[in-house]
Amino acid sequence: MTTVAIVDDHSVVRIGMKYVIMTDREFKFVGEADDGADAVPLVERVRPDILLLDVRMPVTDGIAALKAVLAKFPDQKVVMLTMSDSEEDVYQAITLGARGYVIKDNSPINIIGALKKVMAGDLAVSDAVRSAYEARKSERGLTAREKEILLLVSKGCSNVEIGDMLHLSPNTVKNHLKNLFEALGAADRAEAVAIGLRRGLIS
Repeated sequence: MTTVAIVDDHSVVRIGMKYVIMTDREFKFVGEADDGADAVPLVERVRPDILLLDVRMPVTDGIAALKAVLAKFPDQKVVMLTMSDSEEDVYQAITLGARGYVIKDNSPINIIGALKKVMAGDLAVSDAVRSAYEARKSERGLTAREKEILLLVSKGCSNVEIGDMLHLSPNTVKNHLKNLFEALGAADRAEAVAIGLRRGLIS
């Protein structure tokens, strides 16, 4: 029997997943937590075959939790269970070692099917998620400074305002903007913000 645990900050999701898991005799629900900070202690306590991990949580998010779990338990099978299909989330999760990426509004049959694929040693991702991963993989990521500047651009800040806040000259800000436009394949500030939002680089 395959044991499954879940980390998700929404109790309704946890209840729903328990129900889905209990509909299949091959699976047994063994534990839950409501924040990513509790993921490692949960795995230590119940040692599930599969850990379902939400991407978006208010304190410690799923990407940070995934990194912590796999650092301590490198063989742990983790499936990201989420409403987010942003390119950046998909890329980070799969790159770090998640074995599946399942959108929460999938049918119970699809969710159970994904868990069975993972137990069979396969990567459980939809065609859309796979495409998002491949698209993001082929692109250069933004540096920490570029992400900082993109966030300020999304808030409507001018180059001078960004320079003042980050202690950079306007010319340096201009160069950073040029580089991030190139990295994102954006023609201007508005398109860069739109791409950043779609990819999950800013929120």
